[in-house]
Amino acid sequence: MHRFGRFLAWLGAVLVMVGLIGGFTALFMDADSNAVRLLTLVPLGFAGLLSGIVITQLHRPADGN
Repeated sequence: MHRFGRFLAWLGAVLVMVGLIGGFTALFMDADSNAVRLLTLVPLGFAGLLSGIVITQLHRPADGN
């Protein structure tokens, strides 16, 4: 479960970056419909990032002691 949380956190971070960079680039190029679609990825990515961090904190791997 810890590995899934790390994957989800990275996926969320990538979605936020793609959404922000792509969305604002599309806004400046006057492609409003594409900008809205790309900026929609930001809250989804944030939710994934938050979920991934919570999962990794709740399901830490065993210390091996």
